[in-house]
Amino acid sequence: MRRLLAAVPLVLLGGCQVLDPALQLQTAARQLHFTLERVEPSLDLAFPLDRSRLRLGLDLGVDNPSGVHLRTRSVSGDLHLLVQGVDHPIGTVAFPQGLDLVPGGRSTLHAELTFSYGDLRNAWGPLSGVVLHHAPATWTLAGEARFEVAGISFGVPFRARTTSGS
Repeated sequence: MRRLLAAVPLVLLGGCQVLDPALQLQTAARQLHFTLERVEPSLDLAFPLDRSRLRLGLDLGVDNPSGVHLRTRSVSGDLHLLVQGVDHPIGTVAFPQGLDLVPGGRSTLHAELTFSYGDLRNAWGPLSGVVLHHAPATWTLAGEARFEVAGISFGVPFRARTTSGS
């Protein structure tokens, strides 16, 4: 009974977040800001062409402006390339390892990806223009960061972009 009476002023002063730390963590996770910091494409041309590969070095920056320490379970998204107003899907990017997001700090996820010519057949022309001739383009990663707090799994959607070329 004493515990119940002690909890009443705590709830009245602190609100429901005092009793539900998962709500506080979900609110903090929704404040995250994602930035596509680096997309470094390179083409490994081969003959026949279907043996060619696109290699991508990719860095995704995550700012945590909240005062709460967070840890992602995974981060993934769909990578697209926009060239001359035409959107070209490149593929799915997955960062399966967790990432510690310190309060008020910045963290970076790194990925090294390889796509075959067959994976990118429809986007091969624009990709080669971007990689070989430095054509202007916009890279976009739209995805979701997954969290698990007190046995409750939830996701936070994000969209990050960067431009390349002249």
